[in-house]
Amino acid sequence: MPTISRRTFVKTMAVGSGTIAYLATALTVHGAGPEVYTLRIVHTNDHHARIEPVFSGANPVHGGVSRRKTLIDAIRNEGGNQLLLDAGDVFQGTLYFNQYRGLADLEFYNALKYDAMAIGNHEFDIGQAPLADFARGATFPLLSANIQVDRSSPLFGLIKPWVVVWVGGQPIGIIGVTTEDTPVLSNSGPGVRFTNYIDAVRLGVESLRRDGVNKIIALTHVGIQADRELARRVDGLSVIIGGHSHTPMGPMVNPQSPDRPYPEVIASPSRKPVIVAHDWEWGRWLGDLTIGFDANGDITRVVAGRPTEVLPAINPDGGFENRIRTFKGPLDQLRATPVGEARVALNGARADVRSKETNLGNLIADSMLAKTAPAGAQLAIMNGGGIRTSIPEGRITLGQVLEVMPFGNTLVLLTLTGDQVKAALENGVSQVEQSAGRFPQVGGMRYSWNASAPAGSRITGIQVSDGRGGFVAINPNATYRVVVNNFIAGGGDGYSVLQQGTNRVDTGFLDADVLVEYLQARSPVSPQVEGRIVQNGTLPGAAASAPAPAEMPVALPRTGGESLPAWLLALAAAGAIGGGLRLRERAARMATADEHEPVTVNQ
Repeated sequence: MPTISRRTFVKTMAVGSGTIAYLATALTVHGAGPEVYTLRIVHTNDHHARIEPVFSGANPVHGGVSRRKTLIDAIRNEGGNQLLLDAGDVFQGTLYFNQYRGLADLEFYNALKYDAMAIGNHEFDIGQAPLADFARGATFPLLSANIQVDRSSPLFGLIKPWVVVWVGGQPIGIIGVTTEDTPVLSNSGPGVRFTNYIDAVRLGVESLRRDGVNKIIALTHVGIQADRELARRVDGLSVIIGGHSHTPMGPMVNPQSPDRPYPEVIASPSRKPVIVAHDWEWGRWLGDLTIGFDANGDITRVVAGRPTEVLPAINPDGGFENRIRTFKGPLDQLRATPVGEARVALNGARADVRSKETNLGNLIADSMLAKTAPAGAQLAIMNGGGIRTSIPEGRITLGQVLEVMPFGNTLVLLTLTGDQVKAALENGVSQVEQSAGRFPQVGGMRYSWNASAPAGSRITGIQVSDGRGGFVAINPNATYRVVVNNFIAGGGDGYSVLQQGTNRVDTGFLDADVLVEYLQARSPVSPQVEGRIVQNGTLPGAAASAPAPAEMPVALPRTGGESLPAWLLALAAAGAIGGGLRLRERAARMATADEHEPVTVNQ
């Protein structure tokens, strides 16, 4: 096997970001002592309730816990020192989560015999209680060193900062951390606080080292860029197993690139190698790497880095398949309820809804406007991270809509000035490079932006509908009635400017209900990409002057208590759609949340 001296390793890795892209199987580091121990780490991240495989139409493409079980069993049968780890975000993403609130996933994770799991931001999507239920039922520890929990929280005593697991006679330290943005990205609620993840890991390393542990893994849900920073800033780590950014590596990247290895190797402050590995998303692959150590816990080599694609050809575990059939029974009828038809494929691909206009983004924004137009809504903003998947051409079912919009968000009306609308859009395009979920899909307006400009100065033009099929420039001083979901209305995903909006009315309409109603009234639909979002260009007729703002009431009626306005009562009656009552019952149990996390490479 080729080798690399530690001097060459340090010199090479001092260039650029500090990441060196060599083949994992070709790494041996001189300067370490004789190899005395090897550890195989099998890992997953960002499962997102994908109990069943990821489908393309009717065809399974990747994943599914029953095939994961087959692979893990085969690896365990090979023997040796092994750990099975998950880097968080087990919750949220399919109807299994809507129905079972994480407990169906827990049954499979217990049966798979995970050794530890980091807590992800989505674990808080419907508050602390479901995560507490999950933690109490887990046969493995839930880890996060940077979550501080008050005695008042149902999570008190259920989260460990780190653990020591003995494998092959050797102590392995595992430290968990969670993205500090969780209060913005999810529904963490009172009684929990998120501290700096680097400080938390450093504290954990110091504690474990004092206890004689010299092989330490950081199990993180902070994203690949943050993991690279962690490796560069904290001494004493051996391995970082990460998630949150949905990052494919090595053979997961399509087309494959030698610049995207699995794993990455980063130089620590003392210039020792730190191994960094992610496993993309949704159980599509099974991460798998084996690392050698000397007696001091220094890495001698990466013996193998060979993640396995979880393909349909893998025989599923029969016991798991039986349990899946039991769990999916109540979901099938819900999934199958037809609500409309699409004459074109509706694009909700993660990389697209977080970076550019899509026809599904337009459809959703238009449905929001149509529902709230009787209350004076003029503009709609929908964060791309709230759009979770695509819908193929053909019949649309309620189940598909729920998987596109699984969070149970409600529509909120706000009055904003033109300047505040611009500030909202600036926030929306501020993290496109990270594929952040804040990217704005819009209705009733169109905007242009410059991708090369600094964040905060990217919006180059905004035009609003004139109500006659045309557009005019937005008036910075005029006021506009804007409809958004309650997640970003509360400042989620960085939309703090929306908290400054006046005349706020939370309609109580579930966003998924609203889309279903829109589809039922207008199917077949064939939304198009029509120039609502222009990157690095100008809007048509950009010099057009702004009209005088429409007369708006000083305040809309309250929607609480016994004084529901007539428009809300009428729309609520119209919203008693097929499946809508079931959605509302479920939503009554759910706190709103959304996932808006940076993504470096997407499918």
